[in-house]
Amino acid sequence: MKATVPALLVLAAVLVQTAVVNRLPLPWGLAPDLVLLVVVGIALWSSPVAGAVTGFAAGLAVDVLPPADHEIGRTALLLCLAGYAIASVRDSGVRSGPGPYVAAAGTALGVTAGFVLLGLVLGDPRAQLPDAVWTLLGGTAMTLVVSPAVLVPTGALMRRITGDAYSDLPVPVTSGRGWR
Repeated sequence: MKATVPALLVLAAVLVQTAVVNRLPLPWGLAPDLVLLVVVGIALWSSPVAGAVTGFAAGLAVDVLPPADHEIGRTALLLCLAGYAIASVRDSGVRSGPGPYVAAAGTALGVTAGFVLLGLVLGDPRAQLPDAVWTLLGGTAMTLVVSPAVLVPTGALMRRITGDAYSDLPVPVTSGRGWR
């Protein structure tokens, strides 16, 4: 059950992203990244390995489904790293309040910048720096506009199926006797 819900969330996000959102005539040709938001929402409540696997699977699905116009694996690599990095943050404050939105903003900036940098390294003719700045800022803004609609239900589902996933971690005892 614990693996089924994240898999269904990723599947739904990939299908909605590729079949609906990417085909909408949005201003300036920029679209929010629902898949990235779902990976962030899942990774906030997962282990680093589960976050990395979720990001890799989601990215690979985006890479192979039409209208993919880039190398297979570029998005998978970036979302894998993002899922691992977000899940590695063990601070529960990141999972509440503005924390998920800050994580989503940082991830959107990092993944978009990484996508452009990999495009430059791989010789993608569309990876031009002036356009990249616009895509970086505009794409991040569009993603953040829709982030409450994705992060709130994803976080609620993940919280329900995982409970407090980090309650069994050793925590420092303030009396000076070490870990409990």
